[in-house]
Amino acid sequence: MTARNYLILLVLACSTAAAEPRTHDGLYVRIGVGPGLTLATLVGSAPTSTSTGVGVSTQLAIGWTIRRGLVVGLGTFPAVTPAPSYDGIDAGGQHVSATGPFVDYYPDPKRGLHVQAGLLFALGYLDGGDRPADVGAGIGATVGAGYEVFVSDEWSLGAIARVTAYQLYGVDDSIRLLAPAVLIAVTRH
Repeated sequence: MTARNYLILLVLACSTAAAEPRTHDGLYVRIGVGPGLTLATLVGSAPTSTSTGVGVSTQLAIGWTIRRGLVVGLGTFPAVTPAPSYDGIDAGGQHVSATGPFVDYYPDPKRGLHVQAGLLFALGYLDGGDRPADVGAGIGATVGAGYEVFVSDEWSLGAIARVTAYQLYGVDDSIRLLAPAVLIAVTRH
């Protein structure tokens, strides 16, 4: 059986799964985007340097409801800061992409309140500016809470307040980032 046939079977299975209308159950797909803040500490051979920058945070997550209200899946939780400045030194742009398993829990699956958390593998890039460009890899974690309202039987629209932390190695010696954000999210669930 080819990969294409497996994909077709997966789509058919997901689309024919018996999901209750206006209930958070079954297949889960979420896309979110919104403004964020990046608080960073760069530790290296030079003195420690800090940065605060405004940016954009996103989320793409796919999962499945494994029990009433509990979703388990795989997601990516990036943060982009277009113009970070480390103690007055232009760092160009900063992009951290973090992917890993997550959980999202709806205490009442017929309502929109939910809390989410994830453990992440992170890759980050400082593109230069007045300092050398660097790429780093490391770990991260995310926690958040949100509320959504159904706009159809399976689609909802809402907001998520989220904080994601990243620890990257290979950018100087290491970089620690904390990225609080508020996202507007569309969820098929």
